[in-house]
Amino acid sequence: MPGPVRKLAQTYGRHLGTWYGALATVLVLAVALILPGLGSPGLWEPQERQLADRAAPPLAVEKSATPTTPKVEVDEDACTRAAPPDAKARMLSNRAVVWGRDLSDSDGGRRLPFAIMGILTVLAAAGIAMRFAGARAGVLTAVVLLAMPLCILQSRMLTNEIGTACGATLLVYGLVALSRLGAGYGTVLAAIDAAIAIAALVVGYYLGFGGGGMLLGLVVPIAGFAAAGICAPVRREGKSIVGVAMPFVAAAVAATLIGVLVYQLYELAPPKPGMLPVPRTLFGQAIVADGCWSSALGGLWRPDDDLRFIFDSTFEEIAYGTFPWGILAPVAMGMLLVGGDRDRKGAGAITLAWTAIAWIATEAFQRKVGFAIFAAFPALAIAIGVWLDDLLARRARTAHATETPAGLILLGLLFLIAVVNFGKDMYSFPDRATSLLIGGESLAYPKDSKLLFLPTKIWILIVGGFTGLGFGASLMLWRDGDTPLRQTLRKLSTAAIVVAIAGSIVMAAFWSFVWQPVLSKYVSSKAMFETYEELRKPDEKLVIMGDLGHAPVSYTDTKPQMVGSRNDVVKALADATAANSRVFAIAPQGELCTLHREMGGNRYYVVEDRNVRSLLLSNKVDGTTDKNPLATAILHAAPAKMKGKPKAPIVWDRRLELIGWDIPARVTRGKKFTMTMYYKVTQAVGGKWKSLMHFDGPLRFNGDHWPIDDRCPTGTWQPGDFIVDTFTVSAGGKTFPAGKYDLWVGFFTGTAPNWKNMTVSESPSDQRDTADRVKITSIVLE
Repeated sequence: MPGPVRKLAQTYGRHLGTWYGALATVLVLAVALILPGLGSPGLWEPQERQLADRAAPPLAVEKSATPTTPKVEVDEDACTRAAPPDAKARMLSNRAVVWGRDLSDSDGGRRLPFAIMGILTVLAAAGIAMRFAGARAGVLTAVVLLAMPLCILQSRMLTNEIGTACGATLLVYGLVALSRLGAGYGTVLAAIDAAIAIAALVVGYYLGFGGGGMLLGLVVPIAGFAAAGICAPVRREGKSIVGVAMPFVAAAVAATLIGVLVYQLYELAPPKPGMLPVPRTLFGQAIVADGCWSSALGGLWRPDDDLRFIFDSTFEEIAYGTFPWGILAPVAMGMLLVGGDRDRKGAGAITLAWTAIAWIATEAFQRKVGFAIFAAFPALAIAIGVWLDDLLARRARTAHATETPAGLILLGLLFLIAVVNFGKDMYSFPDRATSLLIGGESLAYPKDSKLLFLPTKIWILIVGGFTGLGFGASLMLWRDGDTPLRQTLRKLSTAAIVVAIAGSIVMAAFWSFVWQPVLSKYVSSKAMFETYEELRKPDEKLVIMGDLGHAPVSYTDTKPQMVGSRNDVVKALADATAANSRVFAIAPQGELCTLHREMGGNRYYVVEDRNVRSLLLSNKVDGTTDKNPLATAILHAAPAKMKGKPKAPIVWDRRLELIGWDIPARVTRGKKFTMTMYYKVTQAVGGKWKSLMHFDGPLRFNGDHWPIDDRCPTGTWQPGDFIVDTFTVSAGGKTFPAGKYDLWVGFFTGTAPNWKNMTVSESPSDQRDTADRVKITSIVLE
């Protein structure tokens, strides 16, 4: 390392151990991982798009809209079933989107307030850890927190409740700072510290109440601090009156807030026979939910539970939302409470109480009010960061001891297994990751999304496994003692934990700069409009079928022609071709099959197909390539070349005729091979039939599949269509016996055990069986 670089590194290392050096490092990390490219990904549709359009439509749209009616005063004592115009609880997201839009009428402008709240959350969490365990604990906490998708994605997307998490973290920071005030520094610094703590409380109250309402935004963090402070004091050693009193003051405030909620949510009424659910009683009066909008809760408290949310419904959100470190949080809290010094015990107590109360409140909220995102994930990061710092400190103190930490070896192995297991689940069920911030709705993962020729979803497992392997190996490799082998293992262990920290930063960068922007190409219409802008000439118009919200205004300067039917799209494409001009059209993906049929002999092209909801079409393919999946799958004339043809007609239900196939004569066991089936539609098929493909020999393997990749179900096939169905089959397994396998084909519908095969209406008698299958050829398995 060159001298100046080494000197700079040494200087930075010295400052990193100070509170200001650590805080600067945390700020740089948070800004670098949250802010860059904030506006480059398009708004995910429909959820982000709907929120933006509802709360803060483009200024051009808002200015041209019909003037709103004058504000109506609402009687605060009246029982309303919806949020009044001046509601504040849980309205922070809408207000923040408007504020960001007014600052910059762009996707990045709308996201900026949430990015700022995300950075504040990281700073506050690091500050709490630094209060309990020093500068290094603050940096470790920030690294762990930034790796969590609940932190990064909420900071960079509109569908979020980052205000609840930010407000809660600021409240806890302010309470902890005031309870530990005046230890080790003079009056001036103490005054500055107190002022910052009070400012954190004020901002935390505003954000917490606006983001999560009184229950999730205020009661949870204040009650968590109170419980921890009373049961396991979180103040420093000493007799500070403020430090002693703070937990009790917090408990009184939490009790008052709960009282306000109870007063607003419930009322006493005479009990009535048959009331369900059976109410609790007080002084002979039934305690029942009043069913009115609560200005404190920020919602309606249901009399009955929403059974779609079970009592452990938040666990999955916590597991996936805090990947890869979250699984370690319970262990970290327990280790701090059992083996930490007084300060670290305080950190363990407050994070445990905060997390537990948040879990209970979130479960109750989801069953009685509606979806909520678990907001105590910063507490998990704080516990992990403080425990990691304690682990590193103990290693530095015990480098010459002789015992082997068998428990940590087991913990390292379990952590590695858990990370790989959760990463595998997120790879296998990526819809859970894409839907992390939208509740009971589901946003399908775009299966075509790739990064470096690998599915984007697999990088969750790769990067998460990299982090898990680093920290797991660090725990498993560490050995105390002075032997050369133990010294080498300690060096490897130290290197491994550096790998884990680096992996965490890469994980955070993955969520910010890979997952969100790469998937936005498929779940946002922005990429589709960008393609249109690249291909179009000034006089070429755009026709849109379907509801895209205000996306056209946001992503293009062209005023599109909105049409209400598929016939309008067909006419626009055909008219442009007849006039030798060019037109672009956007239509829903689900309309492609019918549109393909109605276009008949008129040529059209799919010039952008990545969006999971819409397609960009044109009557010319100039400047790009045709991406129409039906161009070679549904033809209006018989295919010219087919390797194999039936010697006699093979027809199912007088509707569907097999006219040929391309099938290899020999295939290798365990390998995949491609085959094509050719059909002629003689009558409308109807229904949704699956293609049956049985390769029967010494054993059976099959190639059952949805024809033409399920792009157009059989119910959409019409007389005169020629279907070209190309698909891939796995040739059994390596243990399958070699030899000849007969291919039996057909169509079936239903589920086990209620299968139903389409009737064979015509075929050679020696090629059919009693199950309406037809044998068409044989292959040799080698």
